Amino acid sequence: MPVKMPFSTPVSSAPAEAPMTGQHFLTYRWEKTSVADGTFWIHRIPTPILMVRDQSDGGVAPFEAYMLLSAAHSEGSLANKIDYILLPDSKPLSLKGHYFDGNEQPLADVIVNWLADLYL
Repeated sequence: MPVKMPFSTPVSSAPAEAPMTGQHFLTYRWEKTSVADGTFWIHRIPTPILMVRDQSDGGVAPFEAYMLLSAAHSEGSLANKIDYILLPDSKPLSLKGHYFDGNEQPLADVIVNWLADLYL
């Protein structure tokens, strides 16, 4: 999309912009002020959900995945299955971790195993 998404990170407080992509559909950093509040939408997804976070992800705070998990398990949720996997990564926090840079194979393995467990 031609629209840029402003953001700050745990690594740097300097404002930055990134291209807006499909990955940002479930963004939730601005809680109730965002029209794309993931904590509002995630419990409305009736198909299995896999959330994977790289341990060195400097773009998303560690607690944010737990906000989504909590919302997905809220009363009346349509989310029938949600799994959260934290990929080990000994590198320091950075934006590269947000993109699984250097951790691509473990990410692929997690996805393939998760799909296999669902017989997909």
